[in-house]
Amino acid sequence: MRREVKILLGTMALGATVAWGDRIPAFVSDMETFQIATVDVSGTHFLSVDDVMVAMGGPRGASVWRDVESWEEALREHPMIKAAVVERRVPDALVVSIEERVPVALVPTPTIEPVDADGVRLALDPAEHRLDLPIVTLTRAPAEGSRFLPREGRELVREVGRIHSVHESFLQRVSDVRWGPRRTLIAHWGEPGVDFLLPVGLPSIRFQEGVSALSEAVSVASGSPPSEIDLRFADQVVVRRILPPTVSSLSTIEP
Repeated sequence: MRREVKILLGTMALGATVAWGDRIPAFVSDMETFQIATVDVSGTHFLSVDDVMVAMGGPRGASVWRDVESWEEALREHPMIKAAVVERRVPDALVVSIEERVPVALVPTPTIEPVDADGVRLALDPAEHRLDLPIVTLTRAPAEGSRFLPREGRELVREVGRIHSVHESFLQRVSDVRWGPRRTLIAHWGEPGVDFLLPVGLPSIRFQEGVSALSEAVSVASGSPPSEIDLRFADQVVVRRILPPTVSSLSTIEP
């Protein structure tokens, strides 16, 4: 069909949309002019355009007047898609905006799987996508076939996701995270080997204070790192060193 005719029909369709809303008569909806030829997808990083097309059920060739909510619902069923918006671009195109689930940690289930901040298990190969993320230790394995981690696991990765948003550079040094006593997070830095003891909800400035205390402790001890940096006490950073049983060492730094 000539481009000028398609533009004319598209303009007429826009007027029809104003008059009819989504209740387009069948004889209009079924016209070849309104068969979907183009699908523009944005917001994807891990998913390909083909992945989105498959999740939608192959929209090309369908009528642009089809109920877009059915496509949005189908997209939200995909384990990698958190939210989706589908809009028509009359006469023959769709615009699809995707919000992917973002991996924030790796979980042994027993195979190593990425999870997002909602505790959803993601169908991604960590090696293929080079996911350099902390490993989260679970006290209980996910139920067989479940997309979600157990409750305590979801709470843990939710906090890991929050730390990623408030102090990403701190989390980049963390090799593994686990629950400690009384809802304390124990975040282990692999290099240097030190445990950070963190309360839930710690603000960004406290992470920086902990990192500064670690740097000072290493400098004082001629390059030897402490065993723990404890950030659970307001306005204090407690630095601990594990020494032989007959000797103990504890210092407190007030920021």
